Amino acid sequence: MINFNYCTALKNSITIPLNKQDASATNGITVKYMRPVITKDTEQYANHDVFDKHMDDYYIILMVTKGNAIMHCGMENITISANGLLVIKPFQVHGIINISDDIEGYFTGIESFLIPAQCRAVFNNLAPKQQFLHLTPQQTLVNTVKLLHETSEGNNLHKNAIINGLFTAYIHQVAALYEATSTLVESRQNQAATITEQFNTLLSQHSFLELPSFFAQKLNITTAHLNHCLKTTTGFTITHWLQEAMINEAKQLIYYTDNDIKQIAYILGYQDHAYFARQFKKITGQTPLAFRKKFRE
Repeated sequence: MINFNYCTALKNSITIPLNKQDASATNGITVKYMRPVITKDTEQYANHDVFDKHMDDYYIILMVTKGNAIMHCGMENITISANGLLVIKPFQVHGIINISDDIEGYFTGIESFLIPAQCRAVFNNLAPKQQFLHLTPQQTLVNTVKLLHETSEGNNLHKNAIINGLFTAYIHQVAALYEATSTLVESRQNQAATITEQFNTLLSQHSFLELPSFFAQKLNITTAHLNHCLKTTTGFTITHWLQEAMINEAKQLIYYTDNDIKQIAYILGYQDHAYFARQFKKITGQTPLAFRKKFRE
């Protein structure tokens, strides 16, 4: 499924840094506590580029419990404040413009393939201004992410299982809050955004092995126009999103099933499992078996 982001459509987007998830992530999930006094000069963010515009290849959920900040996110400047949530989508250009010295909250980074499809659809259809959600005090939500953080920092024998269970509860809680709010908000969308949403829906219904022209024909537009719309709203072409859909589905099968790589390749529609393995490594930087070992440790 497309991770449609409304990020800056720049011809030289390759110059924007793309970060991968921290190696310390547990089963593809990183949870960190944001403590007060975060500035460009503080030790906590020394050698980090969060203040500069960049992209990450995973989802980020920021829960702010105290303080405020101004962030650039998807061609918009967004003010975030206490009792608020901010969802940042994969490959979405973002960075911190200003931040108060009393900021507190929780940072959660999540590999795309771990986000349930129904939750991913909610997040992907948010316009930039809708990505920050101001809440009435949500103690249950705070307790869930706090426990998730404490578990990730601990050495419980059942750590991985507990994290997976807490994460499932947390991500569904967050998606439900956004979904309830989005039904009350009428989002004005230009043609490019509308076509991107329609492409997103089609991609969830059809194989990523279909040609770009297949999706363009379904939308009654030319392939060039579809590419233009996707570049405008996400910064990436059809080919990129077809590859992303393949990688997400492959990761789910590798992680959640015990099928061998040859079986998984055939399930995905590849007749040559060796070609699939090469493509997977080319895009992710690791072999399918290395990915399975890493996330099942």
